[in-house]
Amino acid sequence: MPGFTGHARIAAVRRLIVRLRRRADVLVVELRGHGRSAGRSTMGVEEVADVAAGVDWGRSQGYERVVTVGFSFGGAVVLCHAALRKTVDAVAAVSTPSRWFVRDTPIMRALHVLVESLPGRVVARTVYKVRLAPLTSDIPPSPLELMPRIAPTPVLLVHGLIDHYFPIEHPLALAAAAGDNATVWLEPDFAHAENRLPVALADRLGRWLSEAAAPVNR
Repeated sequence: MPGFTGHARIAAVRRLIVRLRRRADVLVVELRGHGRSAGRSTMGVEEVADVAAGVDWGRSQGYERVVTVGFSFGGAVVLCHAALRKTVDAVAAVSTPSRWFVRDTPIMRALHVLVESLPGRVVARTVYKVRLAPLTSDIPPSPLELMPRIAPTPVLLVHGLIDHYFPIEHPLALAAAAGDNATVWLEPDFAHAENRLPVALADRLGRWLSEAAAPVNR
């Protein structure tokens, strides 16, 4: 699952798909309101259903093991899905916030102007091709609240130490909530999400996903 404003036709996403497909089959789920997906983005309120649809499709195609991976906003969604639906064999979240509506950094404060103001929503639709649902007071359970419910499904948390969106407190809080169920990679030369993912890290992520998706010996 790409991050907020991400979809399958963005160059960085396409490059990442090529790398990951060296290890396993890949289905890119464009969250509602993004790319070719119908509907409007609800900023986390309903997006778990989008992940569920992708997982269900994979199962219908005969895949016995399904692993989800998401980046930034997409990472938060796949963690919540893993906790609430219990239908995946492993989950990886890259550059992921621990809470919704984070305003810890200048770039996240700017993003909220994009989401919460009428001119910002016009920019989101015309420049970033993100169609936003009307604002609501509904706040879904945060990834941090739901982390303990993911176990025993394995969790990988990947975060860059130079991430300019979410500081390191976010992956550390998620890892603490997950306990021994989480593996954490803190990467010194990595900034944020799929747009800045180094090739070597993408290949390492692909190996983890492939191993997590490998059939369990009976």
